[in-house]
Amino acid sequence: MQFDKQQDRLGQSGATMRPGSQSLLAKVLAIVIGAALLVVGFAVSLVMLAVVLGAGIVIGGFVWWKTRDLRKHLREQAMRAQQTHGQQVRERPGQSMDIGDVVEDVEFHDESPRK
Repeated sequence: MQFDKQQDRLGQSGATMRPGSQSLLAKVLAIVIGAALLVVGFAVSLVMLAVVLGAGIVIGGFVWWKTRDLRKHLREQAMRAQQTHGQQVRERPGQSMDIGDVVEDVEFHDESPRK
C-alpha cells in the first residue's frame, strides 16, 4: 500500500526513471570518463608498485651493507670450525673417515665401562 503511494508521488513530481533515455553525448562522455579513470588507476598502481619495489631494494641493500662484517666473521668462524673438525676426525681412531670420495672404516675399540 505504501509502495503505491510512493509511486504516485514520484509520478506526480515528474521524477520518472526511464532507462535508455540518455543522449548520445552522455553515453560517449561516460565511456571517455570511464576509460580515463581506468588509465589513471593503472598509472597510480604502477607508481605504487615502483615505490614499493624501490623501498624494498633500498632496505635490502641497507641490511646487506650493515651485515657484511657479520657475514665475514661467520664465514671465517665456519672455516676455522671446519679445519678444527677435520683435525679432530683425523686424530680420533674408531670412526669412519671421509677421504675425498672414499669412506674408510677404522676399527673402533670401546673403552667405556659396561654395566
